[in-house]
Amino acid sequence: MMKTRLLLNLILLLGAGTGAWAQVQYSTERPRVDEANDRDVTIQRVDLTDQYTVLYMRFRSPQQRSQNPLPKVRLPFPFPNQKSEQNGEQAWNTINFEPDARLYVNQGEKSFKFIRAENIPTTKRQDVYAGEQVNFAVYFERITPGYEIFDLFECSDRNRPGSICFNFWGVHITNPAPNKRQPDTQARRTPIPQTKPRTTPRTEPAPAPVETTPTPAEPVPTATAISMKGIVRDAKTQKPVVATITYRLLSGAETSGDTPADSVMSGRLAGNYQIAAEPLSIYALTVKAKGYFSQSDTLTVTRADKLRNFDLVPIEAGTKVTLKNIYFSASKFDLKAESFPELDRLAQLMKENPAMSIRLEGHTDTVGEFDANVELSRNRVNEVRRYLASKGIDAGRIETIGYGPSRPINTNKSLKERPENRRVEMVITKS
Repeated sequence: MMKTRLLLNLILLLGAGTGAWAQVQYSTERPRVDEANDRDVTIQRVDLTDQYTVLYMRFRSPQQRSQNPLPKVRLPFPFPNQKSEQNGEQAWNTINFEPDARLYVNQGEKSFKFIRAENIPTTKRQDVYAGEQVNFAVYFERITPGYEIFDLFECSDRNRPGSICFNFWGVHITNPAPNKRQPDTQARRTPIPQTKPRTTPRTEPAPAPVETTPTPAEPVPTATAISMKGIVRDAKTQKPVVATITYRLLSGAETSGDTPADSVMSGRLAGNYQIAAEPLSIYALTVKAKGYFSQSDTLTVTRADKLRNFDLVPIEAGTKVTLKNIYFSASKFDLKAESFPELDRLAQLMKENPAMSIRLEGHTDTVGEFDANVELSRNRVNEVRRYLASKGIDAGRIETIGYGPSRPINTNKSLKERPENRRVEMVITKS
């Protein structure tokens, strides 16, 4: 059974590099990802053809069982007690890919439907054993040229107890607009004319060989240590902040991406941090400090030090932040399921800060009637408040107001600017 899966993985990788490659317009190897819902699955490559957006993904089951008795991903609930065909061992995980998955761009402005999957089931579940690696591909409708960041929303953890969905936010790819030319990466070579070497008849005996002393080879220099480093500061005062920086190696030249997370502390005097890194690798970093909103980022390390400073926004009265990844149905106030992870984080933040009260401010673009947009923005923030209340947050701690199109953050004229005005902002009224 294991040999069969390894053969299928090999066939998938070979197919990805041969026949399908001829139709690829743009390819992004190991794309930058702002946030991932499941650390055991990674996006290895994104190919764009004339018809499809193809995601080549990898799931790797952990080598050791977690302290948590619940399974890591997609295990039916309760835990099944079935024996596998692999030496009588029990499968640690089961995986599949939901056919209702979608790709979203520009805060939900457009969505792209799932087409098919290869080497992963979409209806039944596939057993995965400790240390086993599954390579699979999923096909979606072609993302419109010009959009170079997308979200993958496979399903909602909230609706699937005991499962972790393969959701990704902020996947960065190469997908230029039609009028944006890509640089020609193929160097043009001028053929060198072939000429026959001229030979001259030898009239004198060849000179005796001269003995030479071999020059000792120069020692090969050792690789210089590289690191990720920077400063953690207060976004308002620019003073150093003592924070915990949690990091994990996602992928690299000599890793499979299953490295456990580790953490360091920023310095008290200057707020500086430094993390030893491997060259040609990708790391996920999360910075947390008491009294501040946390920040996350994905860093790509080449062969030099990677500098990344973090300016943390304090949790104090008057602070305003825009809630990312909040999606509503078009011209409606129904929350889409892909909004739940962001709102769950907000609910957890309010639980950790029980004295904090907030005001939710809704905004729209200028399309449509003014009064209708004001009402729509009001209904949307009220829907966000209802969701937070369902997560155990006292509704009395949450004020709401709808401004409609009256407070734009840009000119509101282009298709690119309008979605930026359709937003939900949170203002801390009491900390």
